[in-house]
This record gives sequence, structure tokens and C-alpha cells, in this order.
Amino acid sequence: MRPLAILLVLALARPAAAADSAAAGEPPSGAALGTGVALGAASLLAGGVLFASSDDDALRKAAIYVALAGLTIAPAVAHLTAREYKRAAIFAALPLAGFITSAIVLQVDPSVTRLGSAETRTSFGIAMCAGIVGATVGLIDVMGASDRWRARHPVVVAPTVVSAGGGLVLGGRF
Repeated sequence: MRPLAILLVLALARPAAAADSAAAGEPPSGAALGTGVALGAASLLAGGVLFASSDDDALRKAAIYVALAGLTIAPAVAHLTAREYKRAAIFAALPLAGFITSAIVLQVDPSVTRLGSAETRTSFGIAMCAGIVGATVGLIDVMGASDRWRARHPVVVAPTVVSAGGGLVLGGRF
């Protein structure tokens, strides 16, 4: 009976070792946020400069694509850096929808950035706002990656056997 009890206690003590190795894997939330913000800001800057440099509809269309492409991938890259793969897809969805809608509106009315009809300008504005708001919310959400990780990796208290008898092992993050 005693060997079975020792095996049972050792099996219960195993999560403490796993929690210790997981403690080294906390996501780099600061680096993730910095990467996403830098990517989004750089694309907005590049698109804005390109947009303001000419009245050519083709150049303005390219500028919109550059800006919205960066806003679409910024929250995705930030969440991927924090190893939150599902959240990367979720928070890239709204900027992607804004990008696709803007692309459709630009194909229907290429002059929407200058002289478009009220309907296309409204659709275009809503799509741009969706892209910007979606990227912003996605980047704000990255700030909670460490808290979510800590919630998934709580402190573990498990019994263990030592040569002199029994005891407790504390594991996890402190």
C-alpha cells in the first residue's frame, strides 16, 4: 500500500514542476504592445504622407491601402508576440472588415477621397473608422496579456515526499 501512496503523491506533485517551468514563459506584453503600436503608427505615417503628397486618385488609393494594411496587422502581430493566437484573429477582424469595405468603396468610386457621392463618402468614412477603432481596441487589449497569463497559471500547492517524511511544495509565480 505504501508504494501506491508514494506514486499518488508524486503524481500530484508534478503540477508544481510544470508551473515552475511555465513561470519562465510569461508573455512579453510590453514588447508586444510596442511592436503593434510601432507597426500601426508607421503605416499610418507612411499612408498619410503618401495621401497628402498628391491629388492623384491612384496614389491616394495606395495610401489608404498602406495605412489600413498596417492597422489590420498591428493588433494581430501584437497578440502573436504575446502568444495569444485566437485573440490575434479576433482583434484583426474589425480592421480587416474596414480594409475590405474601403477597398470595395474605392473600386466602386475611385474619387471618393476627393469628390465622391455622399453615400460612398459615408461608407468610406465608416470603414476607415472601423479600421482605426478596431486596431486601437486590439492594441489596448494586448496590455492585459500578462494578467490573462497569470490567471491561467495560478500558484500551485502540491504535496510531496521527502526522505524524512512528507511536506508541501509551493510552485508557480510569486
